[in-house]
Amino acid sequence: MAENRLSSKGPYGYFVNNGGEVADTFHKMYETTKEVSALDRKTHELVYIAYLAAIRSYHGLKKHVKGLKTLGASREEVESAMLCGMAPLGISHAEAYKIAMEAYDEI
Repeated sequence: MAENRLSSKGPYGYFVNNGGEVADTFHKMYETTKEVSALDRKTHELVYIAYLAAIRSYHGLKKHVKGLKTLGASREEVESAMLCGMAPLGISHAEAYKIAMEAYDEI
């Protein structure tokens, strides 16, 4: 396993940096999903934040929203990805919406 491959102090970074072979394999799968995606990188990440919001992975949501901004995603694109989940997830999704939009506005 690569020493401190991710600088993230969040749960995923901890797992990848400390989880040995299982973490290596899991991280490779994560990277492969980006490499083989038929979607361009920005669209892939917009879909990804929608999934993170749905599972309430707020640490990852903040990190990926900030990454989306560096990829050139507009606030409106991030907002649209977040609002897409409002109908199926209900008002409980409002917390994820707030977190994502505040993360976008931080930079």
